[in-house]
Amino acid sequence: MKSLLRKTRSVCLLSLCLASIVLSMPVQGAVMIDDGPLNIGDVLIGPCGVPGAMGPTGINDDFTNRSVSTGIANVSPGGLTTAPATIVFRNTIQNTGASDDVFMLSAPTTPDGFKVEVSVDSGDNYVMLGTSNPRIAIPLAYRAAAIVLVRISAPAGLKLLTGFDTVICVTSTATPAAANETVDRLYTGFIRLHRSATALKPNDGAALTTRGSEIEFAVSYENVSGSAGVGNSLLTAYNLVISENGNSAPNTWGATTEHIIGACDNQGGVILGDQTGSTSLTDIVTSVEPGQSGVFKFKRRVK
Repeated sequence: MKSLLRKTRSVCLLSLCLASIVLSMPVQGAVMIDDGPLNIGDVLIGPCGVPGAMGPTGINDDFTNRSVSTGIANVSPGGLTTAPATIVFRNTIQNTGASDDVFMLSAPTTPDGFKVEVSVDSGDNYVMLGTSNPRIAIPLAYRAAAIVLVRISAPAGLKLLTGFDTVICVTSTATPAAANETVDRLYTGFIRLHRSATALKPNDGAALTTRGSEIEFAVSYENVSGSAGVGNSLLTAYNLVISENGNSAPNTWGATTEHIIGACDNQGGVILGDQTGSTSLTDIVTSVEPGQSGVFKFKRRVK
């Protein structure tokens, strides 16, 4: 009986050893899992505070919209800017990879005549991006983010009410195939105004000069900047002021017509000067969002 027990134990031990050997052998074609950290780089860049913003088609055409304020006064629609201008854009870069990384920032697409400079120290120093220095290195720890300032200088002679795109790209050095782009868009003005005069009574050309005829003056306004996407930095006009003075050239209606009370704005603008004897009216619109439009109207009677 003891001999049989010893043999049984020997067989069990041998079986256990064989099972251990079999289990320790890799199966052909099996994937061996490494629990160590992956040195894979990835990155996002977008508007300030929103590196993962989405543009009209995805994460590579998100945008920051800004407008110049010089060289656009008294320029007719379709005209050209009369002075150069500079805008500082703020973008956020985030390391979304699996480790610390160094990212290369460049401007692969820049409008003709534009100058692009980058600061990584809150504007104390700027580095120009160009043929001799096409990119700058920005180190970021794992999951860290940083704000970069992009200073874009535009020349004079640009078409009014137009957006000019500068594409900013960041690329991982750990994984060169990992890159992301954002658009810093400079507008040469973004509120379009259009003025018109329509004869009401009688409804013909003679009403513009016939005594007692009524004329409706209208000023339409529109925010021409883009807004498609999620998390982008948009252009909104606040406290838009539209002033119409009948005694200021080229207007002459201040002397040839009299005001009819009842001026209006379909966006709820506050109208000043809507009173008997007025020759000047001002419409103040609280805000005009991207793509939004409105009309300011008032009537005059020919003297």
